[in-house]
Amino acid sequence: MIDLSLNEVETLSAKAARGAGFSWGLAEDIGRASRRIAVEDDNWSQAMLSLAEQAQSFEPPSPSRAARWRNGEADVATGRPLCPIRTAALLLDEPLPANAMPLTILDVGLPIWLDAMLRRSQMRLAGPVGPATSVDVVVERRAEIEQPATSRRGAIEERTLATLNSFAARTYVPESERSRLRGAGGGRVDDE
Repeated sequence: MIDLSLNEVETLSAKAARGAGFSWGLAEDIGRASRRIAVEDDNWSQAMLSLAEQAQSFEPPSPSRAARWRNGEADVATGRPLCPIRTAALLLDEPLPANAMPLTILDVGLPIWLDAMLRRSQMRLAGPVGPATSVDVVVERRAEIEQPATSRRGAIEERTLATLNSFAARTYVPESERSRLRGAGGGRVDDE
C-alpha cells in the first residue's frame, strides 16, 4: 500500500479521468469528488478505477430525460447505466425546482460518484450509497451544505496506482525528435 496526500489523490484522479475520456472540466470535478471519497472511504482508488474503466459504457442524461426531471415526471430508464458524473454536472449547473424534489433517478451507474459530487451542494442522495455498479437513487434537498473533511490520506495499492497512471498517461503529448534534442524547457530562451 502507498499513502497519497489528498492533493495527490485529486491530481491523479483528474488525470486518470481525462485519460478515460472525460473533458478537463469534468475531470477536475472528478478529482475533487475523489478527494471527498478518499476522506471518508478507504476504497477511493477502486471507485476511481471502476469509473475510469466504465466511463465509455455510461450514457449521459438526455435533454428529454432532464426535462422530465424538471417537470417532476417519473424517470424512464434507457437500458444503459446513467453517467453519474454528467448527471451530477447537469443537476449542479441547472438545479431542479423545489417541486421536483425528491427526484428518483433510475439506473445510475456507480452512484458513489453522484453522491460525492452532490455533497457540497443543496442536494444529496437519500440513504447510504455502497459500491453498487448501477442502482436507482433518490435526490433530495439538503438543509445545510457539508463542510469538507480534512486530515486524511488516500491509501492505494501499487497495481491500482499503475493502472490509474496508465489512464493518466493517455493525456501526455508524445515526444518528438525535436523535443528530445532540445530537452525540457522553453528552448534557447527560457525566462518565464
